Amino acid sequence: MNQPLAAFVGGIPFPGRTELPLPPRHPALTGVVTFDLDISDDVVQKVRIEPGWLHRGAEKLFEVRDYRSLIMLGDRHDWFSSSTGELVITLAVEQAMRLSPPPRATWLRTLLAELARIHSHLAFLGIVDERVWHGVDAVRELLVALSGNRIHPMLSRVGGMATDAPPAWLDAVADALPRLRTIADGVAERLAASGDRFRGVAVLTADDCRRYGVTGPAARAAGIDLDLRVRGALARPEVFRPTTLRTEGDAHSRLAILTEEVHTSTLMVEDLLAAAPDGPVETRLSRRLKVPEGKHLAEIEAPWGLASALLVSRGGQTPWRLALRTPTFHNVAAMEHALIGLHPAQIPDGIASLGYAVGDLDK
Repeated sequence: MNQPLAAFVGGIPFPGRTELPLPPRHPALTGVVTFDLDISDDVVQKVRIEPGWLHRGAEKLFEVRDYRSLIMLGDRHDWFSSSTGELVITLAVEQAMRLSPPPRATWLRTLLAELARIHSHLAFLGIVDERVWHGVDAVRELLVALSGNRIHPMLSRVGGMATDAPPAWLDAVADALPRLRTIADGVAERLAASGDRFRGVAVLTADDCRRYGVTGPAARAAGIDLDLRVRGALARPEVFRPTTLRTEGDAHSRLAILTEEVHTSTLMVEDLLAAAPDGPVETRLSRRLKVPEGKHLAEIEAPWGLASALLVSRGGQTPWRLALRTPTFHNVAAMEHALIGLHPAQIPDGIASLGYAVGDLDK
């Protein structure tokens, strides 16, 4: 017998819908996303996911912001990886202006991107072990110490960075890395001890990933390596450490990839700290920036995969169009396929293993 289930995920109560429980502080609990499921014989047969309840209109706001101020909107999509949201927009503007930032600025951007990856991955690993939040809070405190902001660092600038990293802050980063690795090792042990809880849950094959545009850890869990960092998009390309590919494509393999990437990112940050270049972190530019007419694309490897910014300029001080590709939007699109065949009790684990931020969906 077919039983429709109107449900929601998020921290905002939705009248007339059943809440799908996720662990406390899980990133998906910010905002709300609705799920309409058809369940027959205790198995999910059809899924329809509806984002859009937190629409922020950022892409429309870009059209009336000058090139300096619009970057500040870039960190308001994925709140667990804010610095990468700023970075991809900054790179698009710099590429359009044929502007190369100082080497130390690129180095600091790379270091912050890897810290953001650690911060994001640990938050999503809370489904395995809630003790990861000690690590999440530790990284967040580091970002607060540098930027003064908990969620929105606003450090990227066209031509460089707003501020340099003082030696004391770099020492604090170095001191935190062993503890973050220990936390990742603990998650790996808990995941190994979870038995079959996550195995075979919410499977995405390589073909599924290609069809839905899934990249990042979810694609690597299905045997596809699309990590843009391997192309040298780093201050020091030699610090890149690849992740072991998996082929199962299930929740267990995705969580294992996240755990391994926390470990490898801490090693990459260590290598970056050992190879810090000297020099300025900013380029002196005029107060008002004009971008040459044309289309310009920038891409980076965000924690959940390919993030890109398509900038269309008509030569003025504001973009004619600035469109974002946010990786977790594709994760949610793929959920409509991945959740089919699960038992109702497995749905929260399936959702939690395909991470998303509501700001990525409703931009």
